[in-house]
Amino acid sequence: MEITIWSDFVCPFCYIGQTHLERAMENFDHADEITISHKSFELMPGAKHDPSKDFYQSFADLKGTTYEQAKQMNDQVTEMAARTGLTFNMSQMKMADTMPAHRVFQYAKTEGKDDEYFKAFYHAYFENGALISDEDTIVTLAESVGLDGQTVRDILADENKFKAEANLDIFQAGQVGVQGVPFFVFDNKYAVSGAQPVEVFQQVLDQVYANEQAEA
Repeated sequence: MEITIWSDFVCPFCYIGQTHLERAMENFDHADEITISHKSFELMPGAKHDPSKDFYQSFADLKGTTYEQAKQMNDQVTEMAARTGLTFNMSQMKMADTMPAHRVFQYAKTEGKDDEYFKAFYHAYFENGALISDEDTIVTLAESVGLDGQTVRDILADENKFKAEANLDIFQAGQVGVQGVPFFVFDNKYAVSGAQPVEVFQQVLDQVYANEQAEA
């Protein structure tokens, strides 16, 4: 079974949703037959880190809301993550342009490291407050999953390297009707949108596997 996930490194529901999927896989007898692949998606194109603002103010400015509303919304997400066993450190998070990391992600895919790469960036962004648009940060995280640091620097030095591949993923998202992320596609047939509960993913896994067996 192949599961394709459109997601972005700064999407809290993507991190939560994949964690829910993995929890469901723990109770799925055929988990060893599953392969997970990722596709790029820009949740906040053009977002930039402003050192003079904390994350809540940056989020409020981007969304056109108040600081208090931004904090309330993100506190609710933090609580949701905590119920999943994840620790979101919102006060230390930094708004970031994710395209550079997505371009390097396309290289990670060629090395079979896409899932490890995404998880490293989720953890760094949400839990460690890393600025994931920073070159040294991207290189360090890429190296942590076994990628070549100099190759990563070469990619980051040329804005056109792997940009077409990242943009193709984003274009394909529009073609299949992705309105938001995370967006999960099972065996190129069955779609699930959002950070669904573990129970929903368990039902989907069972149903997709049953359909596969019926068609075999």
